[in-house]
Amino acid sequence: MSIKGKQEKKEFGGDTFLFQHPGIEKAVQIQDNSRDENGNRVAEDFYKELFEHVIFVVEDDIPQKVNMAHFEKYDSMKVFTDVLKHATKFIFR
Repeated sequence: MSIKGKQEKKEFGGDTFLFQHPGIEKAVQIQDNSRDENGNRVAEDFYKELFEHVIFVVEDDIPQKVNMAHFEKYDSMKVFTDVLKHATKFIFR
C-alpha cells in the first residue's frame, strides 16, 4: 500500500480519531504552509493544516472534520496535545 491514503484509528479522550496520510508532497506543503517569513513554524497554522488534511473524528462510523473548538469539551489540553503529537508522528515517521 502506498503511503498516501494510509489510515489509522486511535482513541483519545473517549473519541475515535482517524489519521489519514495526505501523501509526501502534501506533507511537505503542510510544513511549508505553516512557516512565517523567517522560516519558523507557526503552531496554530500547523495545527489547522493537520485538521484540514490529516485528523478526523469518527462519529457514527463517519469521519468528520475536526478543529480546535472540538477539544474544548475535554477538561485539559492533554487530548489536544496527544492527538497532535500522534498526527505529526503518523505523517512524518
